[in-house]
Amino acid sequence: MKIEMNKAAPDFTILDWQENEFTLSSYRSQNNIFLVFNRGFV
Repeated sequence: MKIEMNKAAPDFTILDWQENEFTLSSYRSQNNIFLVFNRGFV
């Protein structure tokens, strides 16, 4: 999926490392969100 600069990111829900749900839209009122997707960490 391609995401364009200066456009709203698509909403998604994922599980964190403690299996808590993280939904992007719940942070919509904040100015900046920093996400790290680490594929090699288990």
